[in-house]
Amino acid sequence: SWAVSCAAAVQPAQLTAQDRSDLQRVEQYLGSLTTVQADFVQTTNNTDLYRGHFYLKRPGKMRLEYEPPISYMYIADGTWLTYYDADLRQRKDVPLGSTIADFITRANVKLSGDVTVTKVSRGNNLLSVQLVQTDKPNDGALTLNFTANPIILQSWVSVDQQGNVTQVDLTGIQPGVQLDNKLFIVPRRGSNR
Repeated sequence: SWAVSCAAAVQPAQLTAQDRSDLQRVEQYLGSLTTVQADFVQTTNNTDLYRGHFYLKRPGKMRLEYEPPISYMYIADGTWLTYYDADLRQRKDVPLGSTIADFITRANVKLSGDVTVTKVSRGNNLLSVQLVQTDKPNDGALTLNFTANPIILQSWVSVDQQGNVTQVDLTGIQPGVQLDNKLFIVPRRGSNR
């Protein structure tokens, strides 16, 4: 069937011993993160500079909130990933598990199984890991960029089905901060918060 031939098209990286060791360190690092707060700068196709705030509370919760004039945000509440536009009062929910965002929020981060590592690269104290969803490799790719020593998440780059490249660079990363669960509740229609 088409699905079988498509699934077979995933090209896993040929991992060296160093790659495996680094991937293990990345898994341990991501697994050890309970909460993270950071600022971010997002660029898409090298233009459109957006700023905002990133919050992660594992397992399951994440919030990407943009600074004005952008009126929308993304919130993961453990079950859904919701796109919410305060100006248009529109929301769109997709099951969190159907998105690559689920990967970074899950309780047990594994760089195998339903995600496939397609590339590991390093240089200038940076370690990059490229992933696709194993059963939907054509839905896009996610590259996580870390400092190598110590491992700290610096940025991620996602490429969607249309080939749009979105890069999110984190600054002022604060792990282990107290984050209110209200951050991960989608605002009611008509309210800005």
